[in-house]
Amino acid sequence: MALVLAGCASAPPPLADLEDAESALSRASAAGAAASAPVELRFAQDKLAGAREASDDRDYRRAAILARQSRVDAELAAAKARAARAREAARVKAEDNERLRLQLLDDGVAP
Repeated sequence: MALVLAGCASAPPPLADLEDAESALSRASAAGAAASAPVELRFAQDKLAGAREASDDRDYRRAAILARQSRVDAELAAAKARAARAREAARVKAEDNERLRLQLLDDGVAP
């Protein structure tokens, strides 16, 4: 019995990991991951929910693992959202450039 209690005492609740995962999820949501990376965002949300449940059950090792996985999934979702925004910005710029090129050609100015 003493070994079981000693084992529980050595693993504190992963509060920092849970907070990091929650922050990463907030950043991913703010970056637009719901539209650009819904699968990764959902994975992150599910793993955070699992981490909270494991923490409530005092399975702190599992809670820490799931919280860290949640953070990584949320960071991936945020990165995918940023990449989607960058692709869209590049597409808009390319359209603008093409429009200007055609306008220059119509004005008789060689590119």
